[in-house]
Amino acid sequence: MRAPSIPGSLKALIIWIALLAALMYAAAILTKRPPPPTLSAQSGHDGKPHARLDALGYLNLLRREAGLDPFSRSDALTRSAAKHARYLNDYPEDMHDENHADSPLYTGKELDERVEKTGYLYLGVQENLSTGEHAAPMGEQALQHQYIDGLMTAIYHRFSLLDPVADEAGIAYSTHNNRHALVINQGRRDAERLCRLNRSEEEADESRSYYSGLCRNGAVFYHDELKLNIPDYTVYPVGKLAAPVFSNETPNPLPDREYSGNPVSIAFAEGGEEPQMISFELFKGKEKIGNTRLLTAETDPNKRLTPYQFALFPLDPLAYDTAYRAVFRYRLFDWENDGDIKEHTAEWSFRTRKPDYPYFNLKGGENLAVESGRSYYLRWPAQTCRPDCSRISFREYGDAEITTYTGEYDGLIVSVSGKRGSGVRVKPLYGNTGETALLVQ
Repeated sequence: MRAPSIPGSLKALIIWIALLAALMYAAAILTKRPPPPTLSAQSGHDGKPHARLDALGYLNLLRREAGLDPFSRSDALTRSAAKHARYLNDYPEDMHDENHADSPLYTGKELDERVEKTGYLYLGVQENLSTGEHAAPMGEQALQHQYIDGLMTAIYHRFSLLDPVADEAGIAYSTHNNRHALVINQGRRDAERLCRLNRSEEEADESRSYYSGLCRNGAVFYHDELKLNIPDYTVYPVGKLAAPVFSNETPNPLPDREYSGNPVSIAFAEGGEEPQMISFELFKGKEKIGNTRLLTAETDPNKRLTPYQFALFPLDPLAYDTAYRAVFRYRLFDWENDGDIKEHTAEWSFRTRKPDYPYFNLKGGENLAVESGRSYYLRWPAQTCRPDCSRISFREYGDAEITTYTGEYDGLIVSVSGKRGSGVRVKPLYGNTGETALLVQ
């Protein structure tokens, strides 16, 4: 028996369908994009050389790099700082004041009251502090270093911490319910000792110049009794530990911006001839950083700077692990040569540091290789996820679980726990950045 024949028209249709299917399959093969390669994290900042330094030791490292004498430790100032740090765990919004007198942690509304209760007599005490509220994946020692780094990017706090007149300090750190507070009280050791001599103004030797009004007990001491070691000027940043970013200070020296690069600054010895600035410039290699804002006594929006202080803010964050050079040109009267005006140049270099964690520079759509339980810094271009790159959406798969920690202007710290092959897809909550996959290896 013969099989029924297929009409020619049907044969042609079958052939065309088969050819079309083959073409579509070939096109799919040719146009199919391979998955993006899996990226490994870049190494973070190596904190091991300074890991054993307590907060005072770390601050003294930065002061030495700036050419200043280190702070000696003051027991009295440590006590006042410790009590205020514990108070700030409950009331961080009070900052330098204590407004809750009913609290059992209350020790005085203002700094002078708190210091007085420790028996410290010198009235020139300054206070710098930083608070935060987050679960920190690093140890407490490293977190204290991070707080000090932040204070050194905050220009008003920096000028205080680099005050060459101050030579002793007490630093205290307190944490409670993921709230952290670091408080620095700084004074002057020989002035405190001279206050304790309790010499009255009535018995002062009029032939010698003396200070009055600097001691809580009304005592006076002579100018020549202070062993001052004050440089002509102090510059910052210096060394290899400069943070790339400034992002928070109260009051804000850049009230119209969420963040900027770490400012470069110069502070001249107070009381001498006021410098006349000619120019202030910042360079990366031979390239001049052009997008900057200069703060002086005249342009400072908070009127905190003196005529002896100058700060140049690069308005874009500085690059990681990169060398920079600052150049400040100025004029001074030369009184030894009939008041001639001389031009001078202060020039210094520094290098920025990397994040404290292994990190990824992201655009969106990447596959990232991560170790289970290890912390990483995810960094997006800030302009792609404004106003807050630290807020993300995510999708976990397999048995992966993501933990998010503190965020910065351009990203946040995360860790992923899970078995090999599981992972998390993340993207900033704002902007149009594609999803990035964190794959447990």
